[in-house]
Amino acid sequence: MSNPSFGPFDFEQLRKMLEQLGLGDADNLNLEDLVAQVSKMQASGGGLMFGMTPADRDPEAAWRTTLTAAKHLAAESGGDPSLRPEELSAVVDAERLAQSWLTPVVSFPETGRPARAITKSAWLDETGDGWRAVIEPIIDGLADALQRGNVLGEQDEQLQPFAQMMGPMMKQSASLIYRDRLKRELSKVAGDILTGTEIGFNLLGSSDVVVIPANVAQFTRDLDASDTDVTLYLLLREAARQRLFHSVGWLSPQLSALLGHYAREITIDFDAIAESLRPENFEELTMEDMVAVGEQVRGSFFQPASTPTQMEILERLEVLLALVEGWVDHVAGRAAGPWMPNAPQLEEVLHRRRGSATPVTSVFTELLGLDLRPRLVRDAKNLWAAVEHERGADGRDAVWGHPDLLPGKAHLADPLAFAKGQGSQQPEEDEMDAELRRLLEGDSGD
Repeated sequence: MSNPSFGPFDFEQLRKMLEQLGLGDADNLNLEDLVAQVSKMQASGGGLMFGMTPADRDPEAAWRTTLTAAKHLAAESGGDPSLRPEELSAVVDAERLAQSWLTPVVSFPETGRPARAITKSAWLDETGDGWRAVIEPIIDGLADALQRGNVLGEQDEQLQPFAQMMGPMMKQSASLIYRDRLKRELSKVAGDILTGTEIGFNLLGSSDVVVIPANVAQFTRDLDASDTDVTLYLLLREAARQRLFHSVGWLSPQLSALLGHYAREITIDFDAIAESLRPENFEELTMEDMVAVGEQVRGSFFQPASTPTQMEILERLEVLLALVEGWVDHVAGRAAGPWMPNAPQLEEVLHRRRGSATPVTSVFTELLGLDLRPRLVRDAKNLWAAVEHERGADGRDAVWGHPDLLPGKAHLADPLAFAKGQGSQQPEEDEMDAELRRLLEGDSGD
């Protein structure tokens, strides 16, 4: 049987490539039979040869499956014990005390929502919609990019017909590979996060002050501080962060818009993938080499090259998150100072935690290639202290009234100038500001 539309030399390369990828026997492979098989599978909604199930073709079912798998992994890795009544009441009492300390030093009111202790599984359930809003556009963009420029089609123009047939399966496979990574990363975060919004984003969909006692107990195991003090200090910080998110209506949408803009700019290094899969290299590859190639291909999904636009978005996110955490550091220190002698030590413990490689601090690196560093938080804390010194607590919090009033990266290096009002007038709107404004107003057109 003749080989359809491919030259003999290219067909031999393709046969060897498919064999190395585990898709056939190079000595007995018949391309027409393979094409027919692929066509039949596609016609029947196939994709099982790539380990997919019908749920992977249904976004709702795929997300539920991913979230359920993440919850199972989180429970298996460190347990997820049910909450005892005394834990629930202790959290409610501690949060009331924390709020009473916070109110005199913050102009933002309480959210009016009761504090809650929750399990790891419950945290994943409550943040599921938030994660989905961040992640699904990335999955769709990655899958579409792979379908348009998949490595089979990059090898040779003569392979384009086969690549077009494989395109939909490549798209589904990309989604499957990413979701496998996603469930593992989410399970790690669920097993590490201490409070509802510790990652810096409010993905809960509510203004509740939330703590995960099982993770707090694990975190405090080697600390020279009582569980009671640590829980109280964490609740104080979480209450401050939720007051900020609740009162500053533009803040969470702005953070989400920046994340979404960054995700749309993600690019895939197809040249690196194609180089790994060049058929002429296969004769020298061992099984160990093939495993490494597979890891390299998967790694290219999650570590895309940064574009100039992405670098600008990254800087804006870094500054905005630093301003949030710096404000929380400052007001929590002011609130706890008269009552907790060990508050500075607890703050330093949490600062070191922010600077270490934990699942909470690395989740956006692993899932978006977005390397958010906490290096500006101390500068932001100093800036808020300077603003309060010059303008009082109400003047400090009034800076959050509009995104154009916030300090930029240059102000973090010179907080006294910003605090005294030098150079703090509203800047002209640039292209990215205009894009974010359209996103926040629901008029993006993207």
